[in-house]
Amino acid sequence: MVASVVLLVVLALEAVVAGWAIVFLSLAFGSCNAPGNSCNVALGGAVVYVGPALVGLIALVVIVWAVFRMVRRWMTWPVPVVGITAIVVVFFACRLLVDAAVTRGI
Repeated sequence: MVASVVLLVVLALEAVVAGWAIVFLSLAFGSCNAPGNSCNVALGGAVVYVGPALVGLIALVVIVWAVFRMVRRWMTWPVPVVGITAIVVVFFACRLLVDAAVTRGI
């Protein structure tokens, strides 16, 4: 039970940090005006808006799922671990998509 609660706190902190980090990925589009650079602003904008929402949705689902399992007295610690891993995967997917949206020229 204690491990589950600690992991849920870590999950919540990670969700906040990952959500803001995805928003800050929009700073990559500051180089779009440089000569030779091109940007897919639609893809980058979609990633910056959908990424934090997806992170929040994952965190909410994992917290509800974990609390449900805790109430039933089932083993719960793997649920936050799966959620933590899913948020890391979403963050790196967003980072790859933003990097793909910005093409650096000369």
